[in-house]
Amino acid sequence: MKMKRGFDMAEAFLEGISAVLLPLLLSSWFPFFLLLLLASAILNRKLPVIKGAIGERAVNRKLRKLGAEYTVYHDLYVPNGERGLTQVDHVVTSPFGLFVIETKHYSGWIFGDEYQQDWTQVIYKRKEKLYNPIRQNYGHIQAIKSYMEKEYLSEIHSIIAFSDSVQFKFKNNFKSAKVVHFGNLLDAIKEQHDRKLTVTELQEINQALDRLAGQDKKMKRQLKKEHVQNIKRKIQSRPTGAKSNGQSACPRCGGNLSKRNGKYGEFWGCSNFPKCRYTGKVA
Repeated sequence: MKMKRGFDMAEAFLEGISAVLLPLLLSSWFPFFLLLLLASAILNRKLPVIKGAIGERAVNRKLRKLGAEYTVYHDLYVPNGERGLTQVDHVVTSPFGLFVIETKHYSGWIFGDEYQQDWTQVIYKRKEKLYNPIRQNYGHIQAIKSYMEKEYLSEIHSIIAFSDSVQFKFKNNFKSAKVVHFGNLLDAIKEQHDRKLTVTELQEINQALDRLAGQDKKMKRQLKKEHVQNIKRKIQSRPTGAKSNGQSACPRCGGNLSKRNGKYGEFWGCSNFPKCRYTGKVA
């Protein structure tokens, strides 16, 4: 009797589903409904990238307000001295020094220390690790110095700019970088008001960065493709133990990989998220 009742319930459920789906399948609205579902799935997958692009444009607009003494560069691919490239969000040059800016389009609470390998993002009860952006930007600065052949240059300032919605939960002040919200970015730059670079020095720096900024999109895609291939070859040539190191490079963009906790456990995530959405299994 119980088994028959179970079959009756299953049959009634299937009849209910059929009653809803069959008219939909026969309706002229079905292709539109299917397209809507597909668009929703794509948008959900691309949403972090879209949010990141919107944030980048917001920062670009802010930096354009700096004034005539400042030159602003965006999205530079700088040779890193290892036959590869490092991607730099923003560089601002001025007589008052250079400012290398790493932007982070995050929300929630951010915990971290200057010397920790990873920082932590907390949204309600969910925790995510992100590679220490101060370390990340230090690598960008060293690549820029090497590219310009100005390793001695000391007037380079590191700035990490987070979305205004983030709440900082830092216990200590930072010595090697400024960590600010987007809304305070211009103030952080204009804190430096003593002239440190001569007209000639500034011209040489801008000429070097102009060459990078002058790369068209096709060239950038090709450079990035070659960079990713070099990273993959480098990872494949490492011993197995080195591949599981948290300092391993992302095979997609060359960023740093760090362990993160997700719905299904630990996984490797890229420090350039959401620009890069690479993930890998933890062995």
